[in-house]
Amino acid sequence: MNSYLRLVAIALYLFFLWVGMPPNLSAEFYKYVDEEGHIFYVDKLEKVPEAYRDQIQVYREKYDNLSEADRSQVLQREREQNRQLEQAQQRQIEEQLQQMQQSGKKEKKRQAAQAKQQRAQRMQTKVIVDDNRILVPVTLTNNGIEVIAHLLLDTGASQIVLHREVADQLNLIAVKKGRAQVAGGQNIYVETGEVGSFKVGPFKMQKTTVLIISHEGQSVPYSGLLGMNFLKNVQYTIDYRNQIIRWQSPEGEASDY
Repeated sequence: MNSYLRLVAIALYLFFLWVGMPPNLSAEFYKYVDEEGHIFYVDKLEKVPEAYRDQIQVYREKYDNLSEADRSQVLQREREQNRQLEQAQQRQIEEQLQQMQQSGKKEKKRQAAQAKQQRAQRMQTKVIVDDNRILVPVTLTNNGIEVIAHLLLDTGASQIVLHREVADQLNLIAVKKGRAQVAGGQNIYVETGEVGSFKVGPFKMQKTTVLIISHEGQSVPYSGLLGMNFLKNVQYTIDYRNQIIRWQSPEGEASDY
């Protein structure tokens, strides 16, 4: 039982103790008989009508008017009643504490399940499966400009590649120019640039180097390649049926790098 529940238990016990406490334990009692012969016991003198005050009898204890044997029986009954009352109050406290503990456990389980669900949602990305091609949505930012584009997941590409149209939207400035060989053996003209940030699913890269090419030929449904300078840093599985990538960092949590 944690400290909070102990405090609650103590508070409940004191409350029930106060409610069940017999009033005026040490007060005096006054007895008088009215004209019709009715006997009254009161705990304050002012409760006795003036007409009967000349006949009042004062009792220091509640049962002074009883015989020793009768008083003993009454006191024994009272002690038993008090014991039963205390037991009932204790059972009620324990039941309330159990209810609180069960409620707390249910709430913790609910929060844990909710956190797990939220983490699972953060660690997966909806993609487009086009035949055997996986098109992954990425968010690129540069000098306050943000562009969302789909890149082709390509484990054969060493770098992230952007088509010229996306680079122009981001106002990327080429820091290096040259030629590179593509998968078919063809040499093409490329430029090297840097984006402020590059985000895929729960992962974010800062100051990311990208290759910029001018796409020629038939139109394609993607704006570049998601290459190994990103993919080598993450673990993932592809759910082709639901078109989802499920990510997992080496530490098992979402991260920036």
